[in-house]
Amino acid sequence: MSTLIFLDTGVLGQLIHPDLEQIKTRLAQNAKSEVKESILEASECDDWLTTLINENTPVVISEIANYEARREHLRRISDRQSGSEEKQKAIKAIQRLDALITKKGVTHFPVTCEEGNVMQEAAELWAFARNNSYAAHDADLIIAAQAIIIKRIGIDVIIATTDTEDFNRLLRQHHIEARRWRDIKP
Repeated sequence: MSTLIFLDTGVLGQLIHPDLEQIKTRLAQNAKSEVKESILEASECDDWLTTLINENTPVVISEIANYEARREHLRRISDRQSGSEEKQKAIKAIQRLDALITKKGVTHFPVTCEEGNVMQEAAELWAFARNNSYAAHDADLIIAAQAIIIKRIGIDVIIATTDTEDFNRLLRQHHIEARRWRDIKP
């Protein structure tokens, strides 16, 4: 059985970068073009996800990561101070997110599930973190709780992230690992 790859919000943000297709085209046309590092990383992340899917590696997006990735773009679209270009980029990002969630090989994991109480598990992780003198973001706690529940039903999980430290402190005792997305191979 293959390991399930659980995407965190940072990785999801790279995958829905609104300029991703334009940048890939520009790179193909002019390899010497100067492109911001974050956009190059988004392009590499998109290629990485495509490789995982082509290799039939199961990939999951948490409902909370979907929420976090979507909310700021929705705000920009409805903000009167946002310019036309900014609104268009936000619309593109949401379209990319919607396409990613319905893409074959990517599963959307709800916050509520029959296999366990995600929010209760997240609250226990929050207490563990506080008792061990470190803070964790609520979304990370919920993603970690979902990973624990998935592991508990017998499926191996790796959290794909841009920052492993918080996840690994939370999940070490559950034998679940967080890795930088670049370090996860199909």
